[in-house]
Amino acid sequence: MRTRPHWAGELLVVAFLLVIYDRVSGLAALRAAAAFAHGRDLLGLSPFGIEKRADAWLASISWLRNPAAYYYDLAHVDLTLAVFLLCYVFRAPVYQRARTALMLVNLIGLGVFLLYPVAPPRLLPGGGFIDIVGESGTFGAGTDGGVALHANAFGSMPSLHAAWAFWVALTVMSMTTRRSLRVLGWTHVALTLVVVIITGNHYLLDLVAGGLVLGFAWAVAPLVVLERWRRPFGGASGVPAMAPEHAAAVD
Repeated sequence: MRTRPHWAGELLVVAFLLVIYDRVSGLAALRAAAAFAHGRDLLGLSPFGIEKRADAWLASISWLRNPAAYYYDLAHVDLTLAVFLLCYVFRAPVYQRARTALMLVNLIGLGVFLLYPVAPPRLLPGGGFIDIVGESGTFGAGTDGGVALHANAFGSMPSLHAAWAFWVALTVMSMTTRRSLRVLGWTHVALTLVVVIITGNHYLLDLVAGGLVLGFAWAVAPLVVLERWRRPFGGASGVPAMAPEHAAAVD
């Protein structure tokens, strides 16, 4: 009996989310004034001007600028995708909760993006930030004119970089008891939180919001997949269902 959803169905879910993302992001240009206003509001709430100080610090270290920009741009997607695929293939009991949590995070992020667009610090007109990512020329620099531009320009709140990084750490924690791998997962969280601030891509409140969104999604996800868990691991055969957290305690 299957212990994971069929791959074709998973691809359809991803395609559906991409279509929604593209439709919503297409509205971004109409909300530019609001996005800049919201960004200034969040910057005004920042304690001690941390975002601007961090951006200026990175700008003064030439050899670190491009590595930070590339980590911001590439690690976000690549590590999340790698953990997602490894979880699907090797840890089926964990996969449905992890997949559902990631979907909820993105849907919530899109909802906020539509209702409360926020421009990141580096793109605020007259904000005094040095656009380190923009100068790096990476895919996430916001110069390609596509979906990446809209997302980076007005999707600062909540920080999906932070939410995805926490997702990676919690998923790795659920997949393995190996200490080294768990440490790597949380190291990715720490690096992501630092990088998105020093590159001027997020406000501190974005990171808090990203962590809260992921925490909510991770807590709610088992309720969404409960019935699916019962079928593969028992139920019909009279064998008690195996809870995801118990099934995940393998190395």
